[in-house]
Amino acid sequence: MNIKPVISAPLPWLTFVAARTFGKKTQAPKAAPVAGPVWFPRSLRFTREGKWFTAFLFFTGIAAINTGNNLLYLIVAALLSIIIISGFISESTLRGISVSRRLPSRIFKEAATPVTIRVSNGKRFFPSFSFNVQEADCAGLAAGPLYVLKLAADEGADRDARYVFKRRGRFTLLGVKVSTRFPFGLFLKGKRELVRDTVIVYPSIDPSNIDGLIDHRSFRAEGSSRPEKGSGAQIHGLRDYSFEDDSRRIHWKSAARQSRLLLKEFEREEGKRISIVFDNYSTPDGARFEALVDAAASLSDHYMKKGFAVGLKTLGQSIPPSSGTDHLFRILHTLALIEPAGPGGPAGVRPDPF
Repeated sequence: MNIKPVISAPLPWLTFVAARTFGKKTQAPKAAPVAGPVWFPRSLRFTREGKWFTAFLFFTGIAAINTGNNLLYLIVAALLSIIIISGFISESTLRGISVSRRLPSRIFKEAATPVTIRVSNGKRFFPSFSFNVQEADCAGLAAGPLYVLKLAADEGADRDARYVFKRRGRFTLLGVKVSTRFPFGLFLKGKRELVRDTVIVYPSIDPSNIDGLIDHRSFRAEGSSRPEKGSGAQIHGLRDYSFEDDSRRIHWKSAARQSRLLLKEFEREEGKRISIVFDNYSTPDGARFEALVDAAASLSDHYMKKGFAVGLKTLGQSIPPSSGTDHLFRILHTLALIEPAGPGGPAGVRPDPF
């Protein structure tokens, strides 16, 4: 029997299968974030089990061709039918799946951010089984996959995820990848859903980073009272009581000694105002500049919690002192997008009391 012509007949088919099974994996080209992603409709790669399965099919096919054994031909046909069935079922699982995400309005660097992922099955009759949902590649973002065991037809489900943003600034999330090994685990088939969201990630706030920056010497930074009448806690003086005054402020000890009613007058509380000065000159080490941004954010949060009216001064802009949560996040938004102003002096952060 002449083996060479027999083997050379199916050689192109066998070469293709062998190349897909044992060849190097090629990755789809990454899309530019600005122009928008260009993704293939489906991605397909072999699992470890799929490689063994295809290798067995390959050698069984060679044996069937060389021996002419009908049983081997039946085995090859059965194995090929398993591949075809796997393709149909995995496609049915992915078809009709849509994903959306709900991100919180305030996100901090290096903090675990709760994100709600909404997964919907748009098919009218067929459910989807055993698939993963994972954020598409995004530099500076760590997010694990979500597993969905079953999603009935025309049904939606919410899943909780934890995202960790590794850097501050503006992030553009392009989409998510839905993948499945169902039903036999031979292939990993996936598709990408375009889900675009843009978020601002604030600098991290860590009180341990500002121990050496807090100004404990300035009396105004710590808050004090002026020797003027007002509503503070220190007594400014005494005066005669009138019927229009609040009786709770009568100084009873002096009234008993002098046989007349005397009213306490308090000193006016000094307004607590401070400005965080950030000399955002460039630094040789980028990590040093990011540490200064975090320190400016931590100082702003620290003094705001202490009741100060906090402002921010950088080399390019100035935010006047004020208080309240909205004002704090105005400062954090500025720090989230700040860039080095170039060389010109030492970079640093310091509180500047008024």
